Amino acid sequence: MLTISLKEFKSLFKSVRSIIVIGVLFGVTLGAAKLVNSFQGQLEQVGLGNNAYAGGAMIIVLVAGPLFVLSLSHNVINQEISSRTIRFIATKTSRFNFIAGKFLGVTFFWLLCLFIAFLLIIPFSEDFYFLEFSQSFVFIFYFVGITILLSTLIPKPTLTMFIGVILATSFTVLGFWSMASDNIFLKLYSFVTPYFYYSQDKEFLAYTVLIFPVLFLGLSLLILRKRDL
Repeated sequence: MLTISLKEFKSLFKSVRSIIVIGVLFGVTLGAAKLVNSFQGQLEQVGLGNNAYAGGAMIIVLVAGPLFVLSLSHNVINQEISSRTIRFIATKTSRFNFIAGKFLGVTFFWLLCLFIAFLLIIPFSEDFYFLEFSQSFVFIFYFVGITILLSTLIPKPTLTMFIGVILATSFTVLGFWSMASDNIFLKLYSFVTPYFYYSQDKEFLAYTVLIFPVLFLGLSLLILRKRDL
């Protein structure tokens, strides 16, 4: 498991995508800080914190996080299936270790990207926002779980790229819409997304989102175990 996770982490971090993600997170956070200052009261009502830089970081994660994860890691499982390399891997380790290793590798990659981005804003904010960092990670963790599930369900990497972008956009739009709408269907939908829990006054509710990626991982394992490799 650790070998698989380390290999996945290295392949992600060595690519140019890590530099792009960190650069976007850092740049947009600084830019969003100015915007946050103008709408401080409204953003506090939806749980984005009371600091411009912390709010800026949370905004970019809530808005672009799903797209980042689903577009960059969409082929984490099905690429191995498509190239038939999973047959060789399956002779060396269990399917649980394969799924869990991939899951941990992608998770560590996004954890490090977020950590570096939050470190880079310290010279400007003069503080490390641990609460916002941990909440950002939990939010990203949710979509890592969805990415693993999607990549396990759909065998073609090109198809998961297309569906991933649509799904990420839909999650973001419907997520924010459900926070402001009284529509019963949107409200029901919001309970299975992070946006509902992040819009509540009680900060600890954001961490209940951790349940979902564990469920997604379990479903992915069940699907892979039933699949003929």
